Amino acid sequence: MGQSQFILKNIIKFLLFATALTPLIIAWSTIFPYIFGKVVFFRSVIEIALILFLIYLLFNWKLKIKNWKLLVRNPLFIFVVLFILSLIISAIFAVNPYRAFWGTIDRGEGLFGMFHYFALLVMGLFIFEKKDWFNFFKIHLAVGLILIFYAFLQHPFKIYNFPFALKFIDPRPGSFIGNPSFLAVHLFFLMMFAVVVFSEKTRHTDEKRINADKAIRINPLKSAFAVVRKIFWRCFSLLIIMLSMITIFLTGTRGAILGLGTGLIILLFYFSLRRKGWLRKLSVCLLIFIIGFGWVFWATRHQPVWQKIPGFDRLAKTAAFDANDNSTQTRIITWRLSWNAFKEKPWFGWGPDNYLVAYEKHYEPGYAIYGETWLDRAHNKIFDVLVMQGLFGLLSYLGIFASAFYLLFKKRIAGKHFIMAGLVAYFVQNLVLFDQLNSDIAFFVILGYLISTELRAESVNYAAKPLITNNFYKLSSLTIVIVAISFLGYSVYAFNYVPFVQAKAFRESPVLGNVFFMEEKLKEAMYPYNFAQYNIRSFGIDAFYLDQFFYNPNLMEKSQLKVISDLLIEGMDEIVKREPFDVRTLIREVEMLNGVTKNYPFKDEKETAPLFKKAEALMREAVKRAPNRQEVYYHLAFNLAGQKRYDEAIETARYAVSLNPKVVRARYHLFLMLALAGRNEEALKELAVVEELRPNYDGLMVGDINTAMLFYYNLGMTDKVTEFLIKSLDGRTLHKFRRRYYEQALGYFASQEDAEHFFLMADYLAEFDDLKDNMEVLIDLARNGNWSIINNLRKI
Repeated sequence: MGQSQFILKNIIKFLLFATALTPLIIAWSTIFPYIFGKVVFFRSVIEIALILFLIYLLFNWKLKIKNWKLLVRNPLFIFVVLFILSLIISAIFAVNPYRAFWGTIDRGEGLFGMFHYFALLVMGLFIFEKKDWFNFFKIHLAVGLILIFYAFLQHPFKIYNFPFALKFIDPRPGSFIGNPSFLAVHLFFLMMFAVVVFSEKTRHTDEKRINADKAIRINPLKSAFAVVRKIFWRCFSLLIIMLSMITIFLTGTRGAILGLGTGLIILLFYFSLRRKGWLRKLSVCLLIFIIGFGWVFWATRHQPVWQKIPGFDRLAKTAAFDANDNSTQTRIITWRLSWNAFKEKPWFGWGPDNYLVAYEKHYEPGYAIYGETWLDRAHNKIFDVLVMQGLFGLLSYLGIFASAFYLLFKKRIAGKHFIMAGLVAYFVQNLVLFDQLNSDIAFFVILGYLISTELRAESVNYAAKPLITNNFYKLSSLTIVIVAISFLGYSVYAFNYVPFVQAKAFRESPVLGNVFFMEEKLKEAMYPYNFAQYNIRSFGIDAFYLDQFFYNPNLMEKSQLKVISDLLIEGMDEIVKREPFDVRTLIREVEMLNGVTKNYPFKDEKETAPLFKKAEALMREAVKRAPNRQEVYYHLAFNLAGQKRYDEAIETARYAVSLNPKVVRARYHLFLMLALAGRNEEALKELAVVEELRPNYDGLMVGDINTAMLFYYNLGMTDKVTEFLIKSLDGRTLHKFRRRYYEQALGYFASQEDAEHFFLMADYLAEFDDLKDNMEVLIDLARNGNWSIINNLRKI
């Protein structure tokens, strides 16, 4: 190998090593800060590495031919290729082929994204030697220690003044990955990498052993350093394994804890059967302890003691047959829905990243009892693959695990039993979760390592031979490589740099005092149109513009801001026209149009009527795509009421109720339509049903309850208003309402001389700095029974 090829190979190796840093990347200046930066970094590094790799292959034909001949006989590599092939076929026949190819930024998959993970695996097989795999894993472990350290800062230490410390709203730590569940998954792979590093051994031939002995005599200090380094990495690996297990419990991820327990039980069961001596006895004892402890925990899971132990607190709340366990119940409904979607497209599925389309069509109205969520994954990897890639995809996916276990049983691989346990744990936890960027990277890395052990074992006596040497073959290969390099170079710019700049611009755009700046930034953020616009525009509008701008009358009344609302609506309209498959985009545009019709200074029906009609058409399209989802009927009913078509609005709301009469928000929207139509007696009956279904008003939004309170207030039903407020302060509901309602209730309880509830309201209002002194005076007067003075003060 020439000097230039040697340098090229090492640059590629460095870039592959750099992918281990992906979990640490956070881009605060963009949307999805925990994800977007990671996706752009990983894809850019892989694409640059691929450019260099293709150039490298041009000078190493024998290496290429030799390794491919070995690869085609490797069962694990065959199933990985079949899995990628199933993705390609599914993308071709997808409901939305564009999204199937590009995927979404927040998941980092799609066919385009999966090619990057596969490229990482292939380049690792061609570029890495045995020692490189170990060095790669060591970098992952160093990164893992940083992740674990910052997870501990978040919880249990709650330290936020440390350099780069992350303020996390969720009490469960997510570290630089940003999601506790995804962090827990990554820790499984860290433990597998640690096992490989711990088990690292150097096998010498007789000649190498003689040379090693000579090296020791010549330079004993260097040899001693090598021993110390080996001891360090062994201790470091054990530390990572122990800290990873603790952190998994700190994340409180039930699926990960279940997976960890399953992996441990299988490992101990294997040692109990196949090992002898003290290891068998220890394994049997630990196995009995874990099974016994599990039985005791499940039998006593309702005891308060378990709520004090991280991880077990959430496990104790798991109840598959308890209708109050929202997380479990929604997953069960999702899996049933997924099965129905699979039966419609059984062979190649709906297409990568097309789960949402299947979800919308087969949505079950019972979902809304537990919340109006939108799911783009089944929260079960098996169902994800089954729905998006069909039976072919599932068989190839399961084949990956089967062939991995086959290699682990067949070959002498360092720490193979622990790797098997880790893969089992990962598979089990994915029965209640799904893959994303970090787990996809780590999964393909471990697969690449397992394949490489097979190649090293089989390539000892293999002689490489050129396949074809004629000029046509060389010219064709060169042409293909040049085209591929050109595309990859363009991809680094167009599909990574440009989306990153656009996302950054959208986040910078909401400067309401400078219309010109906003317009320029939004144009920079929204054009040219690319695959990332689906996420950039949608997330940007939800996070920065919908409530803050479109539903802000003070801003919408400013005519100079009309250019901003028009630009945003046009941008969402473009997504709807290009990709009308996501009902959320239809709803989002309707909400924007509602803000315009409701808050713009013009009241001319000639100007508002076309906007109402446009919104109605969008919602009728949404009804076609998600016929069983109540939310689309809420928006359609609201639109019809805005056009004063009250009878149609009421009937639409009644249909939403008929889908599942136990859904409290469906009942609320029927009440709202009746109230808008002036049918107050019927509206009161519906509100009574709402309170019967949810006495504590959970399942309703704060705005919903504020509207209900305003309705009661306008009817003079002060007692009902105060009932809401009392529940909000005595802990029966978590909602807090507008301050003026509490002030009015204070006067009401004073007029009734109701000391208990008067003190309740006064104590709450005393938390506001501008009312604190006044409340202290009123509380003192009430304690002395001076109600007449209080009521006189209220009249002043």
